[in-house]
Amino acid sequence: IAAADAAFKAANYDEARAKYTDALGLKPKEKYPTDQLAAIGKKLEELAAKAEADRKAKELDEQYNAAITAADAAFQQKDYDGAKKKYNDALALKPKEKYPQDQLAAIAKAIADAAKKAEEERLAKERDAKYQALMDKADALFGKNQYAEAKAQYQEASGVKPAEARPKERIAEIDAKLDELARQAEAKRKQDELDAKYAALITSADKKFKDKQ
Repeated sequence: IAAADAAFKAANYDEARAKYTDALGLKPKEKYPTDQLAAIGKKLEELAAKAEADRKAKELDEQYNAAITAADAAFQQKDYDGAKKKYNDALALKPKEKYPQDQLAAIAKAIADAAKKAEEERLAKERDAKYQALMDKADALFGKNQYAEAKAQYQEASGVKPAEARPKERIAEIDAKLDELARQAEAKRKQDELDAKYAALITSADKKFKDKQ
């Protein structure tokens, strides 16, 4: 019993069990060695359960870390579908872990940002094409001296891309040309009016001269 107790205290359960069994062989009716053997059985069951739990925890950690490593690698390569699957695999193993949840949120943001950027690029390309088409049409009209029509196209182009200077410069040039044409038209109108008045006076004077008035 003394040897068995010493072995039990030192957690040397196989030796303790052998000694308690020897003691029972000497006094089969003694309760103490029987109780100790039951305690040893319970301790061994607890140790086996702990060992199994530790094994499972280690296996879980290995699987979780492998999933996270694969997910991080996919995330770095912007393989968001692959990364999302692996982070979800990691969460299935450890649902309370914060890191995979944060990374899934980061993926959602990255996908949203990429979609927004793609849409902005599409709109910018569409805007560039529309602007260029308007400018080409405006330049063609300007080349044909169709200034009013050209001005309308330049104004529309400027509305599409307000930061562009060229449509504004052309509009200013057209305004100057239209002002000059208006001045020329007014001068011609006045000259025509003067010529008509002169011609009427000459005609009247010639008639009076002929009539010796």
